[in-house]
Amino acid sequence: MSAMPARTPALAPIPRKSKAMRRLALVKPMVKPIVSPIAQAIPISVPQGRASNRTFLFVILGIIISGMMLLLFVNTLAAQSSFQKHSLQMQLAQMTADEQSISNLVVAGESPEALITSAQSMGMVPAQSPVFLRLSDQTILGKPVRAVAGAK
Repeated sequence: MSAMPARTPALAPIPRKSKAMRRLALVKPMVKPIVSPIAQAIPISVPQGRASNRTFLFVILGIIISGMMLLLFVNTLAAQSSFQKHSLQMQLAQMTADEQSISNLVVAGESPEALITSAQSMGMVPAQSPVFLRLSDQTILGKPVRAVAGAK
């Protein structure tokens, strides 16, 4: 769709005055100027008068104040998200420290000394002679001997 400029439609050119035209000028014919139907469909209104300086000032101040309020709102949202980010970073640091302390406890619990201590607290004793099972032919290698609590 094309946009037509909002201006008065062009009328037929005014002919130069000649003797014949002067005679015809005495008779006023009912001739309407030829205007295209599209131009007639466009409502043309020319504003009457001018806006005062006070109105212009109020419009400009309104635009400036609304822009400042929008800027304040955006800055407030940015500051709020910054505080939220800082809080989440602190929470992440605390959780990372907790994970490392738990990991250190697990590693300490897997050491041979800790395994021996926990086994002895459960009443387990070390075996005197180790016995092995060979799964390929299902034979027992070594002689199983019952472990005694006092012997080392």
